Amino acid sequence: LSPSPAVASISYGLGEIYVSDSTSSLFSTAASKAGLQGTSIFVSSGDDGVSGPNSRDNSNGAYACGYMPSFPASCPYVTAVGATMGPEYSSPEVVAQADGGGLITSGGGLSRHYSVPWWQSTDVDEYTTASYSNINKKPYPGYESGSWTSHRGYPDVAALGRNYEVYIGGSLETLSGTSASAPVVAGMISLANAYNINNGMGTMGFINPALYANPSVFNDIT
Repeated sequence: LSPSPAVASISYGLGEIYVSDSTSSLFSTAASKAGLQGTSIFVSSGDDGVSGPNSRDNSNGAYACGYMPSFPASCPYVTAVGATMGPEYSSPEVVAQADGGGLITSGGGLSRHYSVPWWQSTDVDEYTTASYSNINKKPYPGYESGSWTSHRGYPDVAALGRNYEVYIGGSLETLSGTSASAPVVAGMISLANAYNINNGMGTMGFINPALYANPSVFNDIT
């Protein structure tokens, strides 16, 4: 058998409600095994805030403004990557947001399907505790009982997701999205893997526990 890839990057997703429990479980099992074998999996967190792509289509009715966690970004065994903006215009880095000129709004929230993993429990608890005192709306069904506070939160990290120059059909275009920021983070981890290998160490594999254990190495993005 060929060795497992050291890094995988996924730039697509769909609402959790469209994914069966069996599919979610199968993917989760496969992702966890890949992490143990030394593969780091990165997934775009989505480009439509908490509403998901349904918010682009007015014909979706109630779904258009609902709460739509994105799969597979919500899986605990992947590293979900959101998008930021600001540095491309020499401004402070903030979350990418359409109403701020970012073209897209970085996706994120709490999974409906996956429970909060141990390495993230403190962060999710701090976030949801603050949210209880700052919001007047119900994030999604389960708010009343507090069950939403025990679900997987995403994204885990974020990177610049605005104004990437790409060639499409021979023409240079400028694009934005978490589909760009996820492979950027994957590339950064590839460089770290190369350093490890050159120094007689293994690939990084599943990195989320290490990320949450060392928050001081990151720039906090609200």
